[in-house]
Amino acid sequence: MTDRDKWRQAVAAVTSEYAALVPSLRERLQTLCESILTTKSGVHAVTEAVSPAAICAGCGGACCASGKYHFTVVDLLVFLSSGQPLFEPHFGRGLCPYLGERSCLMAPDYRPFNCLTFNCEQVEALLAPSEVACFYAGERELRRLYAGVEELFGNRFMHGLLMNYERGLLIGMTTPLLQGE
Repeated sequence: MTDRDKWRQAVAAVTSEYAALVPSLRERLQTLCESILTTKSGVHAVTEAVSPAAICAGCGGACCASGKYHFTVVDLLVFLSSGQPLFEPHFGRGLCPYLGERSCLMAPDYRPFNCLTFNCEQVEALLAPSEVACFYAGERELRRLYAGVEELFGNRFMHGLLMNYERGLLIGMTTPLLQGE
């Protein structure tokens, strides 16, 4: 089975489970997902204020060279709950499958936790101490929010959508990823 097959099957499984959520659980998830989007926007704004694009272009986006497992079930749920159309990853190029021709296939507010909360030393050196503190406060808040989604479903999702799906295939898991309370 190819990575593309796993991606499509995992997305289809989570999308189907999401559609079947009871309204009260969906509402709680919606609230968490809205908070995730807001917090990601704030985290991104901190680094974007120092215009890191030149640094990233200079190194060729080395931090983006991998990332197949960065996109999580939580990230997919954020897309689903907001009605944002999902992108199609580009597997098999030796790069992060979520990179397009010029940049990430996802808007900053929708990028995976690992991608949004990583700053190389060059970018972080441009931030004032207060900005660094704000950035890491946002990271802690995102961890709390992601953990809140995991708690809703009694499952760990920080290991990535594909990894969760592959693990399920290996152990012959028949229970849904989104089990609910």
